[in-house]
Amino acid sequence: MRSAFILMVSLFILSKISVAKTAFKKEIDSTSSKILIINSFDAQSMKARKNKKELFGELADRIKYTLQNELITKNNIEAKIIPELIANASENDSVYIDLINKHAASKAIVIKNLNAYFEQTGVEVTKEANGKKRVASYDIHADVTYLLLNDSARVKESEVSVWEFFTERSVVSGFLAAGPDIVGKSKHAFKIIEKNAVQYRREIQSYLTND
Repeated sequence: MRSAFILMVSLFILSKISVAKTAFKKEIDSTSSKILIINSFDAQSMKARKNKKELFGELADRIKYTLQNELITKNNIEAKIIPELIANASENDSVYIDLINKHAASKAIVIKNLNAYFEQTGVEVTKEANGKKRVASYDIHADVTYLLLNDSARVKESEVSVWEFFTERSVVSGFLAAGPDIVGKSKHAFKIIEKNAVQYRREIQSYLTND
């Protein structure tokens, strides 16, 4: 009876040690896999009206937070956002590598450039009793250039494009047809830019676990 009790106590202690080791390993893995999310896209430098500059600055922020959420929930990786703009006109990678080492991270994702816009995909012309009816179709696009680096060099630069059908509208001429305004449709701009960030996370999946 006493031997059985001692055996049960021993097994209980061993199980606690195993759980502690697992938790410690997860903590180490989380630290060693920390990824920085950096924005180097300066919306204020765009040749555009003020409200479009403001929107594009907010789109860059949305990419950062979407990437952070994706990395944490899909890859179980610690993701730290660098809140300030890291302008790097000279495109010197050492600026990013210094940040990686400063924050004891293993990698960094840099947002280098972005664009959200509408594109006319075609004009359908049909004959009617009083003439011709022209209907133009438009897709909404999000194009983003990302840079992935480790603590010593760049790993991969990617240009990710995501698009989907948005709307149709009657037009007088296919050549003179004005598409929707991206600022006026900002809600949709945020949605398509989020899809771009999600797509990028999928594309670099194999790089996230390789240091």
